[in-house]
Amino acid sequence: MRKINKDQALNIKIGLLFMLLFTFFSACESEKLSAKKGISKFTILNIVADINYSDNTINIILPEGTDPTKLSPTIIISEKATINPASNTEQDFTKPVTYTVTAEDNSSQQYVVTVEVETNENIYQFMHNNKKYEIVRENKTWIEAAAFASQRGGYLAEINNVTENTTIFDEAMSNASITLSKTSAGDGGGASYLWIGGNDIAQEGIWIWNGNNDGVSTQFWEGKANGSAIGNLYNNWGNEPDDFQSAQDGLALALTQWPLGSGHLGIASQWNDVNHQNNKLYFVIEYNN
Repeated sequence: MRKINKDQALNIKIGLLFMLLFTFFSACESEKLSAKKGISKFTILNIVADINYSDNTINIILPEGTDPTKLSPTIIISEKATINPASNTEQDFTKPVTYTVTAEDNSSQQYVVTVEVETNENIYQFMHNNKKYEIVRENKTWIEAAAFASQRGGYLAEINNVTENTTIFDEAMSNASITLSKTSAGDGGGASYLWIGGNDIAQEGIWIWNGNNDGVSTQFWEGKANGSAIGNLYNNWGNEPDDFQSAQDGLALALTQWPLGSGHLGIASQWNDVNHQNNKLYFVIEYNN
């Protein structure tokens, strides 16, 4: 067997020592805890928030009508980190909410989240019988108004009793800041009106409630002014409908008497049929609970 001298033995020992030190420090490096504690994405209702890393603030603007008291954000954070409150946990964002991200090494970073809900100054909201209504001060045809209502999750108001009719009329006249001259119908005696959810577009004289124009409807009236209610359903016609010029297929609630100056065809709060294509009126949206 070949013998090794003292120098060779020393070199072997030094080599083994370096191998042991390398293995030790490599193990220490691999066991080092992560200090990462960032938020890389913050979304609510599929809308991505703006994250400002210079001051650790998060801002997001949500569509008008969003209820900020019950929102559950989805949050993506650094690997191995945790966050409190947790992702997809319902929060009240009427005031800024602070989120704390804690890294694996137990260091932490706070982020302040502010939610802003867009507002539409042309919309007046009120409640009746535990249901939300909106009076929209934007000029649209009946079909445009129905589409707008549907996009917001509602439908043009379908009025079922005298109390509901009176409440809508009173809110419109007293609280909705309506300029009457901006929502008038020339073929309706020059009076002022609000679109509601009835029409006889599909078949003349067959009046239906179909306030989101989706084809699912309930008939409430048949014929002209001398016609009759269907199933004793509520109606509040003036001396109408008359289908003037064979072009009046939209239902409107009058805010003034018509014709203006005489009122012999109808008074304020009654219903009239007016041209659903040419008239651009304000309108009433109703929401289910």
